[in-house]
Amino acid sequence: MLRAVFARTLKPGVTDEEFIRTWLPPGLTTDSYPSTVSISHNIADQRQIISIFEVDCTPQEFPDVLASLVHPDSAARLAEIVESTQLEAIFEDTATFGTRKPLSPGGR
Repeated sequence: MLRAVFARTLKPGVTDEEFIRTWLPPGLTTDSYPSTVSISHNIADQRQIISIFEVDCTPQEFPDVLASLVHPDSAARLAEIVESTQLEAIFEDTATFGTRKPLSPGGR
């Protein structure tokens, strides 16, 4: 499993929906997208986001898979709505553990 991680600052007024439409390949929807994606906003500055794409492929396969994950003109399209990109990297899973459960204040 690979994770493509991007940390960006959006231009003022850009919504998640607009951001998604900008890089989503033609003909795909959020329901038909071939990868799991999460978008998170900095709680101190809503314009700062991280987007994490979970891609079930090897590092060697990734260059070929990438074309199915982004709009052909995504770089130019993103330049219109993204103020800056602070991180753009691909990570490979080496360990996964834990469960998702609500935590009360204090972590218990």
